[in-house]
Amino acid sequence: MSVDMSLDRAGVIAALEQTTAEISHLLQSVADDQDWRPNDEHWSFRHIAAHLEACQTECVLVRVRQIAARAKPTFEFYDNDGWDFSDRDLRHSIHEWRESRDRIFAFVQSLSPDRLSRTGSHRTFGEITVLDYLRIDLGHDREHLADLNEMLGGRARTAARTRKP
Repeated sequence: MSVDMSLDRAGVIAALEQTTAEISHLLQSVADDQDWRPNDEHWSFRHIAAHLEACQTECVLVRVRQIAARAKPTFEFYDNDGWDFSDRDLRHSIHEWRESRDRIFAFVQSLSPDRLSRTGSHRTFGEITVLDYLRIDLGHDREHLADLNEMLGGRARTAARTRKP
């Protein structure tokens, strides 16, 4: 995960808005084939959308609020691997993910410099501020964006092979 950890509040929010738009566009483009996946070990488009939604609502939003509240929280690595998202609709997950992002952005934009400087402790990332958490989330987005682009390329290659006479 390569992220510029020096991005300021406006920069990290702008970058997250960009990845949100890109990921949303890619996922919307496959919404009619949301269960496609390149192999049995890989997540489907539906699963990726639901995973992103769960990460925002259950992890990022909660954790940035805890850090800003001066709770001095300690976090483990958040993991929803193995969850059953088969009942989730991709379009609904994208909508909820974007709504959660908007709440996070509004919250972070409202924070004073003092509240932005408060920290929590993450087992993997060490001492982190609210903006650090957003930068980590940006890296997470970029990983999924790369994966989605790879999946779409593989899907196109598979479709082209099946169309050949």
